[in-house]
Amino acid sequence: MKHDNQEDIQLRNRLNDLCQLRLFRNTKKEFGEYIEYNLTTNNSIQRIKPFTARCLYRELEKQILQDTYNELDINETLETYKEASEFYIHEIKKININPETDVDLLYAYLRYVCINNLESPECNDKKLNKLLNAINKRPTVQLVPLLLIMLKILPTYKSKQGDVKDIDGDFIKLHHFFTEFARKEPSVQEMPVLEFMKYDFTRHKQKNRIMLIYMTYCAINNFCSLINATDSYDLAIHINHNTQLPDIGEHYWYDTDHYNDTTTFWDFEQTATDNYFLYQYKFKLDLQEIHRKRFEITLFNQWNTLVLYAAKSSYMHILLKEKKQIQTDKQAWYKCEMDDTQSPLKIELCELVAGKAILDFQSLTRLTDEKMTEQINNWKEKFKMIDIKEDGQAEEDYEFRAAPFAITEECIFIKQEAKENEEKPDWYYRVPKEINEGLKKITINDFVGILTIQEKKYIGFSPISLFLDVTNDEAIKESKVELVERIFL
Repeated sequence: MKHDNQEDIQLRNRLNDLCQLRLFRNTKKEFGEYIEYNLTTNNSIQRIKPFTARCLYRELEKQILQDTYNELDINETLETYKEASEFYIHEIKKININPETDVDLLYAYLRYVCINNLESPECNDKKLNKLLNAINKRPTVQLVPLLLIMLKILPTYKSKQGDVKDIDGDFIKLHHFFTEFARKEPSVQEMPVLEFMKYDFTRHKQKNRIMLIYMTYCAINNFCSLINATDSYDLAIHINHNTQLPDIGEHYWYDTDHYNDTTTFWDFEQTATDNYFLYQYKFKLDLQEIHRKRFEITLFNQWNTLVLYAAKSSYMHILLKEKKQIQTDKQAWYKCEMDDTQSPLKIELCELVAGKAILDFQSLTRLTDEKMTEQINNWKEKFKMIDIKEDGQAEEDYEFRAAPFAITEECIFIKQEAKENEEKPDWYYRVPKEINEGLKKITINDFVGILTIQEKKYIGFSPISLFLDVTNDEAIKESKVELVERIFL
């Protein structure tokens, strides 16, 4: 019984911390109204009976978890916040970091903590050296709360700053910080998750510091996934678990808003990697030509929203040939709605969440007219197919097929495809895991296969977007892959 009383008192103190730090509501009055307790007089949370306070705290705990899409545990958040605050007061504050004039210092700190195996930068910046030295002595201090304190977006844990004066301004400051950080990072330059953050923040009626903490975690995790192979795998698996595969293939679709235009149709084709190719067919009847465009589509749930991701057809060309990430002018994320999540007749793009709009429709309706479907198939058989060039890039069809593979402690063996009518023993590509940290996370359940694009051949590891050129002996050697006759440990 005594233990229970102590726990009640502890949770009452945490309830008080939530109030004093203005984490859940921006003013003490709003917090009091939420828990139905007047905090504008001499009353304080410490006057609430411990058991009642415990019940209130447990309900807030559930609500915060729900508000952050079952990802943010408030108990852990308060503990890491408190530790970061104490560390800031005793170690970091005396370094006198100004978030406006020392922003490059904060970027360097962020890169150092986020990028795997990154050595301490050699520089003459005394503040940065002091900061990194202090950080290395206290590796348990969490990045998110410490960064937000240094940015002066969060107060220190025992602060008496009072009510939040401009939560929108705090979000803008945070969003700008990460936008500039990504822009200055050569291998990233853009982080689409920041636009998701903006979209999610603006649609909330009750904006608070909990959201800022959660979004900072999201931004940092996204950066880590873009920059580190192992984190990239975790993100891919997370997205895969949330991927949606409705029955939208093997049907033609037309633009709902332009029904009278009976010469433009769309077609979804499901791929082996649980995505879709979306083909746009424009039938030029007078020329007996079909002008075709292709997009790559993924449907997934993000923050309780069905999202349709679209990439221009030059996606694979850029990834393989130029070996760089696609920027947002070639990608788009839309909030999407369907009249039926399993077998829809209508797909609607409600609004653009991130990127640049690249699909020239707002709503598609499934074609159910059998005669029109037959007519389209006849046109496809008779007319000349012309792939439309995108941004000056010639269309390059590619095929990505799963291949049998085996995993040992040090390597991954992928069976080489034998050419038709070719008689030869089995050969395997031997890929050492040491060439990419992400390979250490590949499991037998992941999609691994052979991708061919024109005259080039690649071994593809879909979860980490790693493609190794194995077109010829020279390419195999450069990719650090071996061609062997058997699987061995």
